[in-house]
Amino acid sequence: MDKPIRNTARSLFVVKEKLFLTPHYIRIIFKMSDEQVNLFQNMCAGSNNKIYIPSENAMHSTDYKESIWDSDFFVATRTYTTRNIDLINKTMQIDFVAHGDNGPASKWAANANPGDFLGIAMKESRKPLVPSVESYFIVGDSTAIPVISVILETLPSTATVMLLLEVNSYRDTFILNTKANLNVKWIYNSSPLNGSSLAEESIALLIEKKHYVFAAAEFETIRKIRNHLREELQLESNRYYAVSYWKRGNSEEESNLERQKQRME
Repeated sequence: MDKPIRNTARSLFVVKEKLFLTPHYIRIIFKMSDEQVNLFQNMCAGSNNKIYIPSENAMHSTDYKESIWDSDFFVATRTYTTRNIDLINKTMQIDFVAHGDNGPASKWAANANPGDFLGIAMKESRKPLVPSVESYFIVGDSTAIPVISVILETLPSTATVMLLLEVNSYRDTFILNTKANLNVKWIYNSSPLNGSSLAEESIALLIEKKHYVFAAAEFETIRKIRNHLREELQLESNRYYAVSYWKRGNSEEESNLERQKQRME
């Protein structure tokens, strides 16, 4: 059931606790066995993982063999961010944007209860999420909140951050933990599937080259921001990181193809 694959580890994790941090933001806390602590000891918060969502029939199964990873035991695979790994208290956290049954991951999280399980795979990674600089400009929608939260928690008190975060409404704002000098602008968008002003608001504020820019959001938003960074500000590639986490109207499989195209640009 628990198996290292090259520099990747995967295992079935059991839900310990489920928290609604805001109306549209769910935190799932998983138990970690001693074997899982050993298997995932070189994994880092903020890095991507693959979650394997079990079928409804599988949820009631007790026959967890290695062959499940290559069977119809799971109905979908999705990419998420590991919000936290606590090897001392033996827990792992993954945060989900709650948008009803509009996707297998959101549906699973909305209906998850203690004792339920999820397949999780992660690669070893020690690469910093952002370089060490004095000034950051960070942009993200709800899907980027986990990685942005980890970034903020790692920054020193000498860093300055301008942050734009798009969430559903004022009820989805919350306190962000960081030692950095943080200036946050919340943008409310109750219908992100119908479009977003995040790119335009970001571009209006991105008028200097002094920042390191980190942007993670919907495909079209990132395309506009990246074009601005390259063509208007003429930033070198080591001065920014811009990645799309999803694309309106596309499944993750289709969005993965778009991300591959982005990397080749």
